[in-house]
Amino acid sequence: MKDSVSSAENLRHRFKSGNALRASWLFLGSPSTTEILSLVGFDFLILDREHSPGDLDTLYHQLRASRVPVIVRVASPDADAIKLALDAGAAGIALSNLASQEDAAALVRATRYTPRGTRGIQRLSRASDYGLGWDSYRRGTGAAPVVIGLIETRGGHHNLDDILTVEGLDCVFVGAVDLACDMGHVDQMDHKEVRDAIRDIEGRVALSTVMLGGLASGAEDAEEKVARGYRLLTFGSDALYLRDGAVAAEKQSRMVLR
Repeated sequence: MKDSVSSAENLRHRFKSGNALRASWLFLGSPSTTEILSLVGFDFLILDREHSPGDLDTLYHQLRASRVPVIVRVASPDADAIKLALDAGAAGIALSNLASQEDAAALVRATRYTPRGTRGIQRLSRASDYGLGWDSYRRGTGAAPVVIGLIETRGGHHNLDDILTVEGLDCVFVGAVDLACDMGHVDQMDHKEVRDAIRDIEGRVALSTVMLGGLASGAEDAEEKVARGYRLLTFGSDALYLRDGAVAAEKQSRMVLR
């Protein structure tokens, strides 16, 4: 675990320094796909616990399989779920639908040990090398895991200025797909209202000390987003790579075997 602890610490410093970061999503609940994606060069992975299959055992197996740090996305700022993910070895937490300053503050508190927050201590956790690395963990990643909030609704957009004042929030991630849906424009991320909202979010985050993150649909989209201030971009997911690879393979097979 020492290599993974040090890599998580390095990731934390990279977030703090504003270095550009590249990541991919994990939606399949599979240790095998986790291991494969961790080997290809991404800076870290985001393991989804909102829409995806799996339980606490699955989470542990995926974190063990990864060769790079993993941030776990949770559906709510539930302190118990966040504590379990961090004790399992997550390098940080991403919260879906960050809608208010109160939610952002609760999220940060759930990642910090008492009395700074609400996280209880487990010195024998996997995150601390089962106690063998407790001192370094509690002073490093354990003291301040990476915290990401996804802005996915009109409420989150409306409350963004207040959200950005919460100390300990490292990154605001633009959830464009859900934001478009919440605005009444399902699958219309290019709708003018949605584009205007996203540009407004980008501009407000750019004026803060918080990192701006989002999805990149390809190299051209990534270049445009970097020009607009994005420092964290995610490129696809295990489910997307498998689906698209299978579709391409089947198409090739039909061309040969008519």
